[in-house]
Amino acid sequence: MRSYTTKLTVAALAAATALSLAACGPDNADTPAGTGGATGAAPAPTTGGPGATAGGAAGGSTAAPTGGATGGATGGAATGGATGGTATPGATGGAGTAGAAGGGAGGGKLPQAGTSVKFGQPATVDFADKTFNAAAKLEITVTGVVPGSVKDLQDAKASTAGLDGRALFYVSWTMKNMSDAKLTFAAPNSKFKVYDAAGNLGMFANSAANPVAKCNTPSFSGATKGVEFKGCDIVSFQAGATPVMVGYGDSTDISKVQAAWTK
Repeated sequence: MRSYTTKLTVAALAAATALSLAACGPDNADTPAGTGGATGAAPAPTTGGPGATAGGAAGGSTAAPTGGATGGATGGAATGGATGGTATPGATGGAGTAGAAGGGAGGGKLPQAGTSVKFGQPATVDFADKTFNAAAKLEITVTGVVPGSVKDLQDAKASTAGLDGRALFYVSWTMKNMSDAKLTFAAPNSKFKVYDAAGNLGMFANSAANPVAKCNTPSFSGATKGVEFKGCDIVSFQAGATPVMVGYGDSTDISKVQAAWTK
């Protein structure tokens, strides 16, 4: 009986030893699956590319949370001028949106003009309109700049959107066609640029559908050689600003003016 019990004990010990050796063998990895190890993939980066915060120094070609695909949230100062609007982050970039205030010329100075005269004196300029294939030489005289009124627009039922808190001015002029070209469908007054002392551009507020009696633009229909027209443009500036120069834009370079009129 004792011999039989001893055999059972020895068999049990042998079985336990075999199980223990199997558990520690090389076929059983002790690293849990999915935790990486020496050959696991590196975690993806969590920081944005250039321009991720405020659009980057040069706008950044990588879209980012606050930057945008084409510009930065801090852009717009140069093109907004004193009256410029706020920059728009995201897809619209950071060039700055002028909004109701109108884009300023920026730079803090007035542009140089090819010809400089006083109000009431004529200057000859070139006008070109590629849309209507019109080109002409014009004699223009800016006759004056006087304060205007939002009420004049309201009385004419013209839009006053974006004019809250802004100062209006009426720019009067005469224009004579000195060439054989007809200006029937052209708008030669569209080349006017009105500046304040800081070099900021005014925003035009004329309404073709609801012209203001005190300041409106005539039709140029029939503007053949020698015909003179009188007109007026409404311009608005930031409150406190006053226009000091009226320029006529260059036909090829929008940053220049062919002629300028001052007091």
